[in-house]
Amino acid sequence: MRGVYRIRWVAFAMASALLVSCGSVDRGHRYIPAKKVWTKVKKESAKHGLDAHFVYAICHAESSLDANAETSVARGIMQLTEAAWKDVSKRHYRLAFNWEINVETGTSYLGKLKGMLERANHFSYPRLAASYRWGYSRLRKNGFLVSKLPTPRNKIYQKIFAGNIRPVKPPDN
Repeated sequence: MRGVYRIRWVAFAMASALLVSCGSVDRGHRYIPAKKVWTKVKKESAKHGLDAHFVYAICHAESSLDANAETSVARGIMQLTEAAWKDVSKRHYRLAFNWEINVETGTSYLGKLKGMLERANHFSYPRLAASYRWGYSRLRKNGFLVSKLPTPRNKIYQKIFAGNIRPVKPPDN
């Protein structure tokens, strides 16, 4: 009988190790109060000349304000990839789950994309959202035409791509 328990324990330990090594452990949701996010977004947006309502909508579209949101390629409240993170930050990517740092970095990245679009004489908020969602290079290769990119499934992105840059009502202060 002791052998059966040992086999079960070894199997459990191996399965746990496999889950941890694959990065498949569920971090659980950690939704940040809308007022806190809105306050931070207003502060960071002003630094980069961005419409705060637009940035707030991106936060909602990307994670529904879940600081622990994670896909196979992106992390945090603004769902930043490691490449985008490193493009604008010297901080370690493991900090992407810190919602305040994520909003700072994500807004900085949006500011960089805005500058790239302005230099190409193609800035608009729908194009900025498309650059953030699908990548600047992909937008450029499609002649800066948002209509040539795949229609996002996310309703907030659909509204932004259609020209409504304020599709999410921020909390009352």
